[in-house]
Amino acid sequence: MNFFRSEEHLANWHGFSKSKQGGIIATDSLMELFSGPYFTKRPDPDYMSHYGDYMEQMLAALDQLKNAGSFWQIGPLEKAGFALGRKMGII
Repeated sequence: MNFFRSEEHLANWHGFSKSKQGGIIATDSLMELFSGPYFTKRPDPDYMSHYGDYMEQMLAALDQLKNAGSFWQIGPLEKAGFALGRKMGII
């Protein structure tokens, strides 16, 4: 993982590839995502019993990321698969 002070700084980096531009995410968005219960509640003994709820909250957080590339966006098929898994009791 590399951190850059701006998109210009990133574009000037020798390892920059336009094909991976969708993976760019602002640090504050990354911190917001990783501070959610999906990640912070992992040590809890009842984590797996609440896993579906935590996953649902993480997907909602991904939808609301403002400074994130396309890699971080969940598509309609993935959302439908998650909803189906919740209804079936798999997740």
